[in-house]
Amino acid sequence: MKKLLVAIAAGALIVPAAAMADSEFSIVLQGGASHYNQSLSGSDTGAAYGARLGILPTPMLGLELGYMGTQNNIQASLDQGREASTLKTNEGYADVRLNILPGSVTPYVFGGYGLTWVNGAAASGVPNSSTSTLPFGAGLEANVGAFKIGGRFQYNYLFSSINTGNTAVTVNKGGNSDFWGATVDLGASFR
Repeated sequence: MKKLLVAIAAGALIVPAAAMADSEFSIVLQGGASHYNQSLSGSDTGAAYGARLGILPTPMLGLELGYMGTQNNIQASLDQGREASTLKTNEGYADVRLNILPGSVTPYVFGGYGLTWVNGAAASGVPNSSTSTLPFGAGLEANVGAFKIGGRFQYNYLFSSINTGNTAVTVNKGGNSDFWGATVDLGASFR
């Protein structure tokens, strides 16, 4: 009876340890480009930068916590009552990640929820504000030993308006004032 209990206890410890053998924790730094859609058409393609933590308890499914910052110049437009400025955003987000083909080179998709702070463009008529965001997209990641290298496209759907111009023109939520970021990723993986 004691041998049976010891065998069951050992099995109860080995199964979770074996399941955790496929788990992964990663830290990734990002850098690339960002751009706003139609309503902020006077904005230039700018810089995107960030970092994210990934927790993949299985090779297919995981969670990510991240930060994405952007800086985009807005051109002056006299007919819209807009002076030149730099629009800055800071977004914190959490998403669910699905690895499509787990392996040494892994394509993946993700989607989640974020909160974006917009500031720095008061001269262009864009007030400091915050809005809920739906970040989603896809990426490709390669593991080279303990290092990660890859690329990612993240689209950010904004749930509320961004006001542009001193004439108080309001942009409809989503679609027109959304922004995207395309980044190159470099990080480390802990298994």
